[in-house]
Amino acid sequence: MTNNSPDNTKPATHSTDLVLDRVATISDIENRLPDSKEIWYGHSILTSTLFPATPPAEGTDFVSKDNSTVEYILEAGIDSLTRSRDFPYGKYPRLLMAWMAKQIRSAGTRKTPTVDPSQHTITIPSMYQLSEELGIPRGGQSSKRLQEQLRRLLYCHISIRQKTGFAGNRDRFDSVNMQMVKAVSFLNDNNNQDFSGAKFILTDEVWDRLAQESAPFDTRATNYLLSGKSVLPYDVYVWLTGTFRNLRHDLTLDWDWLHGRFGDSIKERRVFKAKFREALKKIHDVYPAANVETNREGIVLHPSPTSVPPKAERRALDEGRGD
Repeated sequence: MTNNSPDNTKPATHSTDLVLDRVATISDIENRLPDSKEIWYGHSILTSTLFPATPPAEGTDFVSKDNSTVEYILEAGIDSLTRSRDFPYGKYPRLLMAWMAKQIRSAGTRKTPTVDPSQHTITIPSMYQLSEELGIPRGGQSSKRLQEQLRRLLYCHISIRQKTGFAGNRDRFDSVNMQMVKAVSFLNDNNNQDFSGAKFILTDEVWDRLAQESAPFDTRATNYLLSGKSVLPYDVYVWLTGTFRNLRHDLTLDWDWLHGRFGDSIKERRVFKAKFREALKKIHDVYPAANVETNREGIVLHPSPTSVPPKAERRALDEGRGD
């Protein structure tokens, strides 16, 4: 006998919707390669872990990340609108930097409405268009946060320091101190913020790293990985797909290294290890080919296919460049 009580006819809960979205995303990734619009580019530091997951504690002078040979140091700039010194943080600077890398890679040497490679210029025609491409709801608090994080990002300072050699007991370090951009122009539409835009010139160092050191990723996967409150799954995914691109032998990393790279906002080592394992589990949903072994000491990366097959990347670049 059918029970027609209200409990059986009420709309699906939010958690049910999330489960359905998860199933649909995983099925879509399994059944087809990403198209050109779904392939973006990530840098293991510049589009992810360099930016704090949460606002740094008051009085923080800088945050830094390194990849053994190069150290990246981030300092907050002064927001032109609020006149305060605040760090870019959370998912928005990550998405913005990955979007820039996508535009740079897709353009190659060709000038587009968004990119001028000869001048290292990037143009955001409108926040409306940018929100569309980032998959962020237009208007409301999401749009305001995006604009705020864009300003913080473009006004911040990044130093890149490299250990270049040694003599006897002395190490030599070379440092390049720079802003994110050489110049920036904001157009603020007071009647409709969706029509506000920006144009800026990236420094050569940032441009070159996004153009040469970034690796492709599938935005269907990252949308799923950023659907929760933590950016950790996204950061680990971007790092994994870039690492696997050139990994030819097993790579062992201990929990100390992993915590230093990914655990800025998680003080307790025990909590970090649990969250890292949860992140790997979530990544496996959308990147099952990633062969990562965990143990008491840390993790072992075994050579694995990249998250975006080379043929899909070549096709996307050919389409983007009109070849």
